[in-house]
Amino acid sequence: MDVSLKINSILQNFGDSIGLTDLALKDNSVSLSFDDKLVVRIIYQAENELLIFEAQITECANLDDAILRSLLAFNYHWSEHRLVFGLNLEEQQLCLYQHIDVETLDLAQFETILAEQVAQAERWAELLNIEDLEPEAELERHHLTNISGIKV
Repeated sequence: MDVSLKINSILQNFGDSIGLTDLALKDNSVSLSFDDKLVVRIIYQAENELLIFEAQITECANLDDAILRSLLAFNYHWSEHRLVFGLNLEEQQLCLYQHIDVETLDLAQFETILAEQVAQAERWAELLNIEDLEPEAELERHHLTNISGIKV
């Protein structure tokens, strides 16, 4: 099966399960918005057969040198967390990235990865005191796979 067809099939099934019809890659990417606070862009990198999850956390202007050094220190442990921070200079955003090999990807794994990416991005934004996110008690009540409020 063509890899982009596989990804679009997963996206279609995911979209159908949450009430979004015709969810698919457009120009090798799709963006999802969660509760109007968090944007996760999913990018297909054909040459490496990777799916890249990019969660936008905050504008670069909100970052000082101390925060940037801390985030770089976190990146040193990328193999433990499978997450890295980076600056999307085109969008002027601090982003949290995760790269996934498409070969073994299925719908259940996609949903788990997306839910974890959203949860991690929300927690990092809260730790960095960048956004007014839900209070801690509210976060604990939500299951990781609760992704209501999603928009394309």
